[in-house]
Amino acid sequence: MTEGANLAAVLAAWNDLSRTGNAEAVGAILDPGVVWQGILPEQVCRGREEVLHIIAANRPVPPRLTRMEAQESGDRVVVSVEGPDFPENEVLRAETPRSLVLTFRDGLVTRMESAATREAALQLAGITP
Repeated sequence: MTEGANLAAVLAAWNDLSRTGNAEAVGAILDPGVVWQGILPEQVCRGREEVLHIIAANRPVPPRLTRMEAQESGDRVVVSVEGPDFPENEVLRAETPRSLVLTFRDGLVTRMESAATREAALQLAGITP
């Protein structure tokens, strides 16, 4: 893969999801065995179908985004998004930015890790903020 290809894939998939509500583009970049580790140790999704269910099937429309930051470093992409539709959960207040570290192998996301802050996500990815 060329430098920037993983970042481009993430941005294209997220754009498609935000614009159309269709998660097919997101599914296309997920490895069948992808694991999504949430912020809390017990928050784990295993496999493409379970991850897609969390991303798209639980919502009638995708959350509105007002800001998005993404950075690629090696085989990882850090994505942070903000918007008015993110609900409060066990860890984050409503409307708090959400951050993920996506690890790629052979063009597919094999691991996703949620982080409480963008700085924490950058640290998980080994990127110095």
